[in-house]
Amino acid sequence: MKVYEYEGKNLNELKEKVFTELNANEQELYIRTSEEAGGFLKHKKYKIFALPKDEVVKYSKSFVVDIAKYMGLNVNIEAKKREKYIELNLFSDKSSILIGKNGKNLEALQLLIKNSILNTTGFKVNVILDVEDYKEKVSKHLGYNVKKIAREVKKTGVSAKLDPMNSYERRIVHNAVNEISGVVTKSEGEEPNRYIVISVRKED
Repeated sequence: MKVYEYEGKNLNELKEKVFTELNANEQELYIRTSEEAGGFLKHKKYKIFALPKDEVVKYSKSFVVDIAKYMGLNVNIEAKKREKYIELNLFSDKSSILIGKNGKNLEALQLLIKNSILNTTGFKVNVILDVEDYKEKVSKHLGYNVKKIAREVKKTGVSAKLDPMNSYERRIVHNAVNEISGVVTKSEGEEPNRYIVISVRKED
């Protein structure tokens, strides 16, 4: 991956130069801007660091393939560039190994990719990794179950403490329960044993 660096005195003109030379629009690039204050009789200077999303996708796919080889696996990867993240869906005849118990291998691989991109480019890129839509299936199943629990909490008034979950699963729970009026969620505990409590919303 290559980070392209540009410097100039006018920020708008500098951006146009970036888009023209890289033959890309703003949605196709990760951009970081810095500003240098001008001294006596000196103008401000701007720097733009640009990282093409296509290069991030190519790097991420290569990274996953290499890691999979070390695990003795062959993978095919479907990549999608979303507005705020890059999504990689992996396909393998040994998907269970890629996923790991409760998705732990998948989460670890996703973290490795993010850290590698950050260390290589200085850009914090949100890469979402999935294996044959495993996360989508987990999301639907988990969302359905916690809604049932939330309705029971609302009916009985008795709070429910859920099992420890990773950040991805907790976000699913928060979003699902948020659709049920009269109940609230709260994360408690420390990683990796952080959990959610569903309770009746107190009247203001």
